[in-house]
Amino acid sequence: MKHTETELEKACCLIARQYGLAAVKIEKVGHVGIPDRLFVKQGGRTLFVEFKRPDGKGRATKEQYTWSEYLGEAHRFIDNTENFNQCIAEYFGYVPKL
Repeated sequence: MKHTETELEKACCLIARQYGLAAVKIEKVGHVGIPDRLFVKQGGRTLFVEFKRPDGKGRATKEQYTWSEYLGEAHRFIDNTENFNQCIAEYFGYVPKL
């Protein structure tokens, strides 16, 4: 398990790239609560991810929940690599990588 949100985000980006996804950091200028990354499959299917601390101490803000509702099924809160791997596999229709 990764110990910080930054380490988790980096590890998840590596997983996403193994699937052939683009991992794009979202610039948050003027947008409170916007997700950390978007992951894009060739053809345009996109998943927005808000990373949370793996130690369970990270809490979503009201603004982050608002974005989650707005983005609907295209948004996930992620706090571990196993969950991310499963999420990517299900959302994009891949077989999970070990």
